[in-house]
Order: sequence, then C-alpha cells, then structure tokens
Amino acid sequence: MRPDVTGPELYFLGGDGEAGALMRSLDWSASPLGNPKQWPQSLRTVVSLMLNSKFPMFVAWGPELGFLYNDGYAEILGAKHPAAMGGRFGDIWSEIWPDIEPLIGKALAGEASYREDLPLVVRRRSFDEQAYFTFSYSPVYDETGGIGGMFCAVTETTREVEARASLRAEKDRLQSFFQQAPGLMVMLIGPEHVFELANPSYLKVIGEREVIGKTVREALPELAGQDFFEILDGVYATGEPFVGRQMPITLQRPGEPPRSLYFDFVYQPITDSQGRVIGIFGEGHDVTDLKRAEIALRESEERFRTVADSAPALIWMSDETGQIIFANHHYETLFGNPANDLEGEGWTRVVHPEDLDSFRSAYLRAFERREPVSVNTRVRDRDGQIRWLRCEGVPRLGSDGRFLGFTGCNVDVSEAKQAEIALRDSEERFSTALTIADLGTFDWNLRDNTVVASERTRAIFGFAEGEGGRAEDYFSRMLPEDVERVRAEVEAMLRGSGRLDTQYRIHLPDGSIRYIASLSQLYRDAQGQPEREVGVFEDITEQKQWEEHQLLLINELNHRVKNTLATVQSIASQTLRTTETAAEAKTAIESRLLALSRTHDVLTRENWEGADLYEIVEQAVAPYSSESEDRLHLSGPKVRLSPRMALALAMALQELATNAVKYGALSNATGQITVTWNVEQGEPSTLDLRWAESGGPAVRTPTRRGFGSRLIERSLAQDLGGNVQIAFAPTGVTCTVRAPLT
Repeated sequence: MRPDVTGPELYFLGGDGEAGALMRSLDWSASPLGNPKQWPQSLRTVVSLMLNSKFPMFVAWGPELGFLYNDGYAEILGAKHPAAMGGRFGDIWSEIWPDIEPLIGKALAGEASYREDLPLVVRRRSFDEQAYFTFSYSPVYDETGGIGGMFCAVTETTREVEARASLRAEKDRLQSFFQQAPGLMVMLIGPEHVFELANPSYLKVIGEREVIGKTVREALPELAGQDFFEILDGVYATGEPFVGRQMPITLQRPGEPPRSLYFDFVYQPITDSQGRVIGIFGEGHDVTDLKRAEIALRESEERFRTVADSAPALIWMSDETGQIIFANHHYETLFGNPANDLEGEGWTRVVHPEDLDSFRSAYLRAFERREPVSVNTRVRDRDGQIRWLRCEGVPRLGSDGRFLGFTGCNVDVSEAKQAEIALRDSEERFSTALTIADLGTFDWNLRDNTVVASERTRAIFGFAEGEGGRAEDYFSRMLPEDVERVRAEVEAMLRGSGRLDTQYRIHLPDGSIRYIASLSQLYRDAQGQPEREVGVFEDITEQKQWEEHQLLLINELNHRVKNTLATVQSIASQTLRTTETAAEAKTAIESRLLALSRTHDVLTRENWEGADLYEIVEQAVAPYSSESEDRLHLSGPKVRLSPRMALALAMALQELATNAVKYGALSNATGQITVTWNVEQGEPSTLDLRWAESGGPAVRTPTRRGFGSRLIERSLAQDLGGNVQIAFAPTGVTCTVRAPLT
C-alpha cells in the first residue's frame, strides 16, 4: 500500500525543486527509510537544508544508508536519477563503493572527511567515465545523540580538473560544511543576523572574537561599507542564496592593524517548517593566498612577457601536451608573422623541410622523457633566407612537481654555424692534405711531457696500444747517435726562434731502421713561457734510399762512362793500328761501336741493373741473321748478367761474328754458327759459354794476333774475371768462356 506522504508535518519536503517533488510523490514502501512521517527531526532538518540549497548535497540515513538528495545532486547522478531516490547508497554507487566505503565508515564512526578532486570511475550514463569530485562526508547525529547517518556536500570538478583551470580556487571553495572541516562555517539567526554557530576556522580568521549571541554588525563593525551587511539582508529577504567569488574584505583582529583578504563563500537561507527564512548558513574559504598568487602571477606574466619581448633571442613556452602556447615578439621580427601564428604546431611552418622530421623527433623524445632538449635546425626567415637556430628547452614544473610543459630559448647561430662549417671543411681539407702527403701530426705539451699524436704518427714510429703518449716514447725510438743532437736542437728551439726542422733515424720493433723528418713550431703562454710544440712527422726512408741509390747511380754512370770511353779509345787505337786504309778503319770502328751501342740499349732498358744472356747473344749476331737462312743457333738456360759481363761478352761476340763474316763460317753460303751455354751451380755459380763455327772455309792458324783476338782473350778474361780461349781448328773457330757469375 502506498504510504501517505502529504500533510503539513512534511514541511521539510517543501520547495519547488524536482527532488522535493519526487520525495513527495515517491512510493516509500520499498525504501529502507520508510514513510517520511516517521523520519526523525534530525533527518528532516538535513533534508530541508539540502532541498533548499542550490549546492549539490545528499544524506545517507539508517543502517542501510537510505539515499536522499537535492536537485543539485540529481545532475551528478545522471541516468541514475530518479531511480536512486530512497535507494541504498551501496546499490546506487556500486562501481565506486570500494573507493568511498572507507570514508563512509569514518563518517558513521563520528569522523568527518574531506576529499578534493577525488578521481572516480562512475557509470551514470551506461558507460564508464572518469570524473572528479570535491566533497565532505560528515556524521549526522540523531535525537539520541547517536549517529543516524551521514551528510555530503559535493561538487563535481571534472571540467575544472580536465581544463586545468582554477583548481586551487575550486579546492578552497568546496570545503567541509561542518565543524571538523577546514572551511569557514557560520550560522546566523534572525533578520539581525545573530551568530548562533561559528566553527574554529571562522573564528581563527576573525581573530578569536566572542561573537556568539552578537549580531554581525556588532561583532564585525569593520565590515561596514563593504556590502556584506547588505548581502546578508538581501539573502534573508529574498530567500535566494548568494555565492561570492574572491570577494575582497578588510578585517581587523583585536590589537592588530587591518588586513585585506579574499574569500569564496556561500550564504544559504535556512527556512522553518512554513518555509520562512529564519536564518542564514554561511560557508566559505579564505582564498587570499590564491588571489595574491593570481595577482603575482599576472604581474609576473606581464613582466615575463615584457622581458621576453625585449630579448634578442626567441623565447617560447609549451603546455603539458607539447603544443606551443607562447612565443615572444622576436619571432615576428625574424619571420615576419605575428608570434601567435607559431602557437600549437604553427612552428612547423618555419622549420626547413629537410630538418623537420629530425627536429620533431628530438623534441618529442625529450618531451616524453622530461629531459632538456638541445638541437640545431635550419629555418627560413622573413626574406626566405636560410638561418641556423640553436633550439634549447627545459621541462617546466609546478610548485607541486607537476609537469607543465617546456620553456625554451632559440638563438640565431647562423654566423657560428657557417664558421663551424667552414672550419670543418678546412679541417677536412687539411686532413686530406696530410693524408695525401703521408704526414703524421703531434702536439707536445711541454709542461707535462704528454703528446697527442695522430694515427699516422703512431704508425710511423711503430707504437703499440698505450704507447706514443709521452715524449720519451719518441726519444727512445731514436738511434743513440742521433738522440743528443736532437735534444740539443730542441733546447735551441726553446731558447730561440721557436721553429725546428730536423731529421734523424729511428729503429722499429721489427729491427728496421727508418729516416724521419720533423718540422714543428713552438707556442708560448701569455707570460712567454714555452707551452706546446706542434708539428708533423714524415717518413723519408724511401727518399733517403733513393738519394743513396741516386748517388750510387751517378758513381756507376761515371765509372761506366770512363770504361766506355776507355773501350772506345782502345777500339780506335787498335783498329787504326791493324788496318791499312781509312775506309777499313772506319768500317771496323763503326761495327764495333754499333755492337757496344746495342748492348748499351739492352742495359738501358734494364735500368743498368743487368741483362739477359740470351738477349745479349741475340743482339750480337742479329746483323748476320735473316729469316730465309737458319745458320745461327743459340741455346742455353736463362742467365742474368751484370752490366760489366754483358758489355764484355757483347764486344767479344761482335768480334767473333765480324771475323766469321770475313774469314769464317759466315763467309760462304753454307757455314753455321752455334752458341751454347750452361751454368754450373756453386759458390759462386760458373758460366760456361762456347762459340763454335762449322761448314765454312778451312781455317788456318794466324801468324799474328790481331786486335779482335786480343780483345777477346785479354780484355774479356779481365772483365769477366775468368778464362777465355780461342782455338783455330781446320773445321772452324771455337771460343770458350768460363767465368764466375756475380
């Protein structure tokens, strides 16, 4: 049966609100609260206060915590309203029960609690959503003095938290409504606004004055002219609550000078059973610090903007999501557009496209890690010119340690960057030049004897890992006979011009000796004392070897020229002595000089380091061979001759061939010449060479020895250091040569 919820005794359910109307029309038979006519007076008072408040409130009463709320709280319930009215607290908010049950337990145990911006995941629109609430849970005492239930004044702060706006003001504004709460609470009765209740927080603000039983005008006379008396009169007369935000007020505690403060407060009318206003409930918060902080912040921001806009650098600031929220006026100077064009991600339009991805990655990586960022990037200025910026930023934290974003400064480093690029190019060219020149570098600190050397220097001196870092490492490599000289040269450099150009020898770990050239310059400190010696090393071993080789070649050439001239002189002298006519002498001399020339050609091709025996023999007999005749036969192993042996054999073979043409095997059409040789191995090895003629005219032993025979038997034997014999057999001339190979 539907209980009767009508009658004047239900005055506490009065009001024009939807919640009051719902209470008046609700079937209370299923509610753990039962018929409102049986509700205790304490519950009625709270319900009346709640229904006549614009502030969201609810009360949970009895063992099962029956749930009652006003219109303000209905908005918080969302789709749970109106079914939640009269229901069980735990059923209505089952999804957040584990979070709030400890607080409810405290309230039912007599301990009030307060939470500011408490995060809760609620399900009030058929889906889970993150919401934030600032509320107080306070015990409500019944007529027996026991705790009959709990009362909550609550406001949803989701939007404020998400918007990061006026968080502290909301915290201050939503303080507890009861004595244990930190907020200021006061109960004023009657049209004169007599103090009936004032909590400790309120008394502390006004200076612990005796105010109970006094009117506001008597207790706080300094409020005259500040509109507070008039505001109270208006609330009492109209029954409409008044909400003040950061209201300025001047208070003067006893014995102290006046103080200017700021408060957030609510004046809520209290009505009797007939709905008449009988008093005013006031709740407020001292927001002086917040207001002053806001004023200081605003002034600070103004100073910051003034300083930032005056700075020659580019100052910027981001929010906690990484979006740019501030850029100083210098951006407009550099890029030609208003600074606010760079807010958000507008900055990406000025970064060079080739640098954008790397710059964004570096910035986001530092942003995610909450660590400083420093990166160089190219931008296009207002004239389209490429400029370099050094972009640096650091995390910005609030007083509570909360990350707020980044603050940064970008400096135009175009000139420095161009100088850096030019220096790098110069260093690369210098390094390339050193590499091409095969030079090693060193930097000798004369104060501590340490040396910084290039890899090429370490290679020149044959240093292993860990070596080459001290000056003594280099002196220890020098040959003893060079060390004292070089040390003396270094001392002279320190006392003199400061430039050293020297050469010395070093011995490497593999036992080899290398020649080193060193060219260095001395650097002095501000007091003129020697500080560093910087220079280069060059391995000139091959140059030294070439110089020695060149000297040897010059000496060898001198010797060979003398020998050649002596040979020519002998050829001319002997030829003229043994020939009867000038024509014969001319022919003989020319043929012998031609043979000498052909041998010189062979040696020249071989750089006068020797010649192949086969080629020497072939060159000697080449004038007497033809493709149509096969009268010359050469055979023997590959033998390398010294220049001296090559010249001697060539001259002897030419003489043998000339005689064969005149008198021997080549003087007719059938004669043959065979030249054979072999090498007898030993220390030293011995060359055996044989010239044999056959098929020519019968040979008669000559009555006297001519120049050719003497050239062959004497000069050849002497030049070869061996034995040479010529035999005039009737069948043909033979010549045998036996000489050591060197």
